[in-house]
Amino acid sequence: MKKTYKTSWSPDQQKRLVQVLIFFTVLVLLAIILAPGKGLLFLRNQKVQIASLHAEKQNLLQKNIALREEIKRMKTDVIFLEEVARGQHGLLKKDEIVFDFTPKEKKKK
Repeated sequence: MKKTYKTSWSPDQQKRLVQVLIFFTVLVLLAIILAPGKGLLFLRNQKVQIASLHAEKQNLLQKNIALREEIKRMKTDVIFLEEVARGQHGLLKKDEIVFDFTPKEKKKK
């Protein structure tokens, strides 16, 4: 028959064991939180980036809708097309003359 010996830990050994266990627990938690590419901070940053991209996507969709409406209006509304041609591109009607009465800057001496 084998004899088993019961070893008891001294209070100092127990205290040291608890300290080592706490240290490794904290180390594992830090590894989980700060792991590059896998940690909680990385996941949080990814969620923020996803939210930002989603907002940008919504903004681009709204602009796309507005541009499609403007294209449709340019194809169907002659008056709007003329306004755009005159305002944004400076085009004139045939035999139309523009007189510019804005004062020119004086030459510096």
